Amino acid sequence: MLKSLRYQAVLAFALFTGATAHSQTLAQAGSEQATPATPRTSIPARPLVYPDSVYINPEVRPQFTGGDKAFAAYLSKSIRYPKQALQRNISGRVFVNFVLNAEGKVQDAHVVSGPGNGLNDEALRLVWLMPPWQPARVNGLPVRVACTVPISFNTQR
Repeated sequence: MLKSLRYQAVLAFALFTGATAHSQTLAQAGSEQATPATPRTSIPARPLVYPDSVYINPEVRPQFTGGDKAFAAYLSKSIRYPKQALQRNISGRVFVNFVLNAEGKVQDAHVVSGPGNGLNDEALRLVWLMPPWQPARVNGLPVRVACTVPISFNTQR
């Protein structure tokens, strides 16, 4: 009776942990110190990509469509130097943080640091109006990623 209960307990444990070899279960039932069965490996323990997560360092970084030269061309074509900053001869660099979604579109843009006087607002405007980027990828799938872009303003044009 005791051996029968031990066999049922080992069998239930083996089925619970996903062991597929019936011979392992029988061998465990006969031994005093049973070793746990190996779990199945066909079902991953967690998903490969979390779609709601914002990645910081993905396998493949996002890229502005056309590359860095196209990004610089976009900025130089679209930038409108604020009058207030021109009158005060203010220049500097504005750091804008944003999230690129899995489609490459900007979300949650905000200024991290900048000199102000209209430059921060102009940098934010440029980021919100950017065309979609090529999205970041993890395990070959597009994911959301956090980005920070410096936008330089120089009164010496």
